[in-house]
Amino acid sequence: MLKIHIIFSLFVLSFSQQTENNGTFADGVNGDDLIKLGRQLQKPMLTIIGMALRNLHACEWTNWSPCTVRKGYFGSRTRTRTCNYHKDVGNTNKVIESDNKLCEGKCPDDYNITKHGYCIKFYTETKVNDAAATQCRNDGGYLINIESKQKHEDIKAMLQGMIEFLYVGGRRKDVSSPWIYEYGNQNGFLEWQAGQPNNRATELCLCLNDETKLLHDVTCTGKRAFLCEIV
Repeated sequence: MLKIHIIFSLFVLSFSQQTENNGTFADGVNGDDLIKLGRQLQKPMLTIIGMALRNLHACEWTNWSPCTVRKGYFGSRTRTRTCNYHKDVGNTNKVIESDNKLCEGKCPDDYNITKHGYCIKFYTETKVNDAAATQCRNDGGYLINIESKQKHEDIKAMLQGMIEFLYVGGRRKDVSSPWIYEYGNQNGFLEWQAGQPNNRATELCLCLNDETKLLHDVTCTGKRAFLCEIV
């Protein structure tokens, strides 16, 4: 144990000298920093110590979140992890950490960017719900989840003058089950057409009314136009 402490102290001194030369500070040094530095300096022991420190966290990062902005702007992605720094039996002291990185939003040229920055495409070609969802996924997106009044207003503005019943995101297993969305807020923003949903046993998908652009529950096998969103 004493030998490890001596080796660790020597490498910490090396790290301090390195950060001073780079004009940086070591206050927030973690295992990943030591691993990176060990590889840069070709110091295997420093890399091993960094891995040991990282393993003490007993936690893993979540997947990166979608980029917060659309085409032409820079935004950020976020990931988190919940760590237990002390592996003592019965210790429940958890620490939530977050990590951020820059990203650039992407919106294909054949999609529209709405007033509030949503990347949406209106497909006039009619498909059953499964085929519509597949088309959206092939584009790199999803059948749109209308999860806010703001997004709904953008959709209505984009579709002004268009008379079509069209699929949007939202599906359920049966009439007593909740609506499930492929992304975003799982509560959705359900502004229903009058008399809807009528909860017929076969009406397990969502679409927008042709004129009011309010929601209906409908069968999933009818061929309809549809809306995709890339997030």
